[in-house]
Amino acid sequence: MNGPATREAHESGSDPAITATCFPIPALLLRTNDPVAQRTVRAFAGQQAETARSLSRSLTVALCSAPDMGARVAAFIAAFEATEDWRYREAASSPHSTGRYSPSWADRFQTPITDDNPNLFRVGDHTRFRDGATWDPATRTYQGGTDTPASRTMRQFETLAAARFPQSPRVDVVCNSITLPNGRIADGTRLLRGDAAHRAAAEMTARISARGGDTSRITTSGHLIYTASAPESERRAIFHHAMTLLAFDHTAPADALTAWLQAAYLIYQAPRKKRGADATIRTFLVAAGTLLLSRPPVLPHNIDLRAYTQTHDRFVTELQAAQSIDETPVGRRI
Repeated sequence: MNGPATREAHESGSDPAITATCFPIPALLLRTNDPVAQRTVRAFAGQQAETARSLSRSLTVALCSAPDMGARVAAFIAAFEATEDWRYREAASSPHSTGRYSPSWADRFQTPITDDNPNLFRVGDHTRFRDGATWDPATRTYQGGTDTPASRTMRQFETLAAARFPQSPRVDVVCNSITLPNGRIADGTRLLRGDAAHRAAAEMTARISARGGDTSRITTSGHLIYTASAPESERRAIFHHAMTLLAFDHTAPADALTAWLQAAYLIYQAPRKKRGADATIRTFLVAAGTLLLSRPPVLPHNIDLRAYTQTHDRFVTELQAAQSIDETPVGRRI
């Protein structure tokens, strides 16, 4: 991509096409209807855009001097690692004095996901995201409140996740199967229900308790759905294949788009850190996608939940539909 648009971006030190609008705030974070509070959450998009512009520039320079495919793959991996470092620094310098976003929890943005410490996330219980909802200890449920973008989003994805399971009640685990570029089938994020979900909830409770957290509102029984990160060996293979897809010299715009779409799903199936993976991936995808596609790609606000709960093919089809990228090349892609 050595055309005028790239030279301008290189000389200015960033890609001016990358703005805060490239980063729609995940609705799952909008747990209030207060516009002032929502504005505070939305402000993070500006930080993501600034970082993506810087990454776009450094990745451009690295790829221009990469002598072979191995060096190109290494350049994309280095860019992803730089994004992880940025997310950690943002957490460490957070202005929040207390809570899960305070600097006291910043080390979790550097803590790797392992087989002994997988990422677990509950999909469901949308009432806890309602504005003004209160906890009823007698029923162990949240009561009242009004719907928020977060509660509506969680309700939608609980339904989608439940639909992934077969009718047989004996099946408690469903894996997101991924066909890697070399033809091998890899297991990505797992969806859990039944006994598997109950065990995940109990594990979450034990972890939070060990950190001194409040576990009184965690449900460990009943109808639960959790996501669980893939085994470490699978995640390493999936991640490397994603970086390889991006590193190919895609001279045709359609090939570049296909590579980016596929890589997006793969990267979400291979999170590396306990916290901050979603913001890291979004920022990297915009930086890398802008290079491959000659303009910023479109990220749905719920791209992470889509990746966790949808099949490979459905995710790629829907993400492709979200793009407004034509087939006209703008300069030559790196």
